[in-house]
This record gives sequence, structure tokens and C-alpha cells, in this order.
Amino acid sequence: MRARRARVPDVAGIKRASRCAVVAAAIGLAVTACSSSGTYMNQPLRSLASSSRNLSISTGGYRRGQLARADPTPEIMVALAFSGGGKRSAAFSYGALRGLRDFHVDYRGDRSLLQMVDVISSVSGGSFTAAYYGLFHDRLFTDYESDFLKRDINAYIYGTYLLPWEWRWMFDPRYGTNDRMAEIYDQTMFHGATYADLMAKGLPQINIDATDINYGTVFPFNQDQFDLICSDLTSFPLARAVAASNGFPVIFAPINLTDYASDCAPRVPQWVVQAESAPPLSREHYLAHIARLYLDPGRTSYVHLMDGGISDNLAMRGMINAVLSYSADFAAYQANVLHIRRILAISVDGQAAANSSWPKQRSISSLGQIFEAVSGAQIDAYNFETLLLAKNIVATFVDQIRKARCQRSATIDGAPCDDVRGYFVHLSLDDIADPAVRERLQSIATGLTIPNDDVDLLVKAGEAVVRDSATLKEFRREIESAPAS
Repeated sequence: MRARRARVPDVAGIKRASRCAVVAAAIGLAVTACSSSGTYMNQPLRSLASSSRNLSISTGGYRRGQLARADPTPEIMVALAFSGGGKRSAAFSYGALRGLRDFHVDYRGDRSLLQMVDVISSVSGGSFTAAYYGLFHDRLFTDYESDFLKRDINAYIYGTYLLPWEWRWMFDPRYGTNDRMAEIYDQTMFHGATYADLMAKGLPQINIDATDINYGTVFPFNQDQFDLICSDLTSFPLARAVAASNGFPVIFAPINLTDYASDCAPRVPQWVVQAESAPPLSREHYLAHIARLYLDPGRTSYVHLMDGGISDNLAMRGMINAVLSYSADFAAYQANVLHIRRILAISVDGQAAANSSWPKQRSISSLGQIFEAVSGAQIDAYNFETLLLAKNIVATFVDQIRKARCQRSATIDGAPCDDVRGYFVHLSLDDIADPAVRERLQSIATGLTIPNDDVDLLVKAGEAVVRDSATLKEFRREIESAPAS
């Protein structure tokens, strides 16, 4: 009987395969290098006019005051916030938009609550829905599911790491894994759209929030924030903002911006000057301190952006910071808000439930478990405090508007000056009535590909929590009974 020969590794074959991989990677790198001369960087502030009243560094650009609405309701302000949570949150927030579209209010004629939305803040998975709606409006309800929700985005992530011809990020220091994902989002969803295109669509303003890992703070994509780095947002690709907001640590590299603050020196937004006079242990003073870091060319040359959920997974703090900056110099902005009588803030929270099995385990030792625990503690731990802060900020803002109105006149637009009210609504997966459905949806892993059946359930859940919200029903009853100005 012939003895079986031991199998010897095909060293030559391995070498050939390795050479092929290297050649393929080199070809891929050469092709991408020829097609694009480095990663897109933000542009300096040249096209926008400087502020003549020194209220801001520039005028114009992507700011709420520059955005039009075909059917305005100036006495009502509605703000949405879409949380992080991957495609689970994206689908849930999409369902909430469908619910708002179908939530009709008899105020100056029949209209949907969605038509009244002024601003949407978003982080991570919620930014896909917010950006798509801001750019395409009602096309969201026909194309978004096929363009994103039911598309396998995880396959692109795997390809980034496993396909040699996608390894440009290994060789080009100007190009990272999230630059690659920005290209994917642009190809599949946004098709070259910039903030100039978003501006042309008018309200609602879309504030996509990322985290500046230099300072651990929220970095919203709007012109007020870009003023601090003396940069023009209008030419910036929308897909790159979404990629920055969704740049989960370790998996994706940061999206980087250049700080051109030396070009704008010595201009400083008036709200920063006013906020610096607030007590040192106040949020206003802290925001002014962070602004000064951007305004100082000696302190900040580049901004490195990652997942917005690191600093605020509810997308509420960017909205809070905006209100605080207005509050710091309220006298300069009060003319723009004197007509507001109703403020509605809605938090759409698609976060998963905490892992209930861990407290019963003796040890948590796997790398995946530790990474999930650390990132979860960082991203989700302060959500309750954020909700309380947001609710208090809404109440404070209502009080400021009420006082400003009554200082101006006893009646404004035919309504009593003190007729100003605020509402805060938190819509989450916890609100799902069916416990089996609630547990199923809260257990969906945070990622960019989930089963289509789960997408459908999340969308229905988002519609249901809007439809069944007692606070939204109260808001509708109240504004329908209040006389229109």
C-alpha cells in the first residue's frame, strides 16, 4: 500500500496570490489617484459676505434665517431630533416622518404636522433619514427604502476591508475608510449634492451632528458652526457630512476639516463675546470657550470628526447649543422670534435596549462584549440627563420669548403677549405597545444592514408612536382651538 505523501503548502502559489493582491491594490490605488487628487477638503470662507453688524462672522449660507418655506407658519416652531442607532434608528425615524405626514392639523386650513417642521437635528443612523428628507422632501416616501433602508450597506463596509482594490485607505494618508463610505453614500443616495442644493430646498433646516474628537463636543453642519473655522459650507458634499455623523469609532477613520480661522481674524461672533460674560460654570461660557479654540489658529489647524453619537446619541445637544447661543445674545435675535407662540420639540429615539443578560453573567471577557460595553456606556449613559436638559431649555426659551413679547407690546399679531407655550415629546421604541414587537425591535443590532421584515416593523412602529402620542394630540387640540394670528 503506497504511503500517503504529506501535504506541503504551495509556497509558490501563495506568493503568486500575494503578488496578485498587491498588484490589484496598486491598480486600484492608481485608478483612484487618477480619478481624484486626494480627499475633498472644506473650502475657505470667500463667497459669503462678512457681517456688517458683527453679529456673526459671515452672512448668508446654510442658516435657518436664509431658508424659505412655501407655506409659512411663523407663530409655530417645530423641531425634530433623530437619534443614532444605525439602520434601526434610520427606519424608526423614517416611520416617524410618515406618521407626521399623516398627522393632520386644522390650522389655517388642513395641513400635516410635517409641513410645520422648521429644523431636524440628527446623529449617526438618524442622519441618513434627515439628510435624505432635507434634499428630496416627499421623494423620501417613494425612494428611500430602496435607496438605503433595504440596501445591503454592510457589504460595502466588508468590501472596504476585504477587497484589495478598495485598499486605497491603506496607502493614501489623505484617504480613510470613511472617505470611502462617503463615496458610497454619494453614489447610492445623494448623487453629488452639496449644501448649496440643500439650501435651495428651503426649510426644514437639517443639522447633521458629528463629534469633534479633538474637544469631545458636538459639531453641527451649519454655517454658524463653519463660521468658527472660517469655512464655506455651501460647497461641502452632503454625503461627507452624513459619513462624519455615522463614523463609528474603530470601524471608520475620521472625516477631516481644515480650520481657516486666520483668514477671518479678528472677527468674533457677538454671541461668543456675550457668552464669555456668563458664569464660568455655565453652559454658555463653556460654548464660548470651545468657539475660541476654533477661532484661534494657534490652537486648531484641523477638525477631526467621528460618530455624532459619541457626544450626544439623541441629537439634542446641538439643538440645545443653538438655543443657548441665541440666548447669550437674545437682544440681537429677538425680532426673529417675537412672532413665535408655540414651540414643539420632538425627540425620535431609535436606540436599542441595554443588554439585560450582562448583569447576570459572572464575567464579560470577549473583545466584542468589551467594545460594546465601553461604546454603549460612552454613547448612551447620559441620555436621560440630555432629555431633562432639553426639556428645561425649551421651557427657558419659551420664557425668554414671552418676556420679550410683553416688553414690546401687550398684544402681538392680535394675541396676548404672554400666550407662548412649549411642548416636549420623547418618542422611543419603549412606546411600542406590543411587548413582543418591542423586545424584537430593541434587540436589533446597531448596523447598516438589517432584515427587510425588521425594517417594515420599525417603520410601522415609528408611525404608531406619532399617531398614539398623547402630547401631540394635546398640541393639536390646543393650536386648533387657539385663534390664528
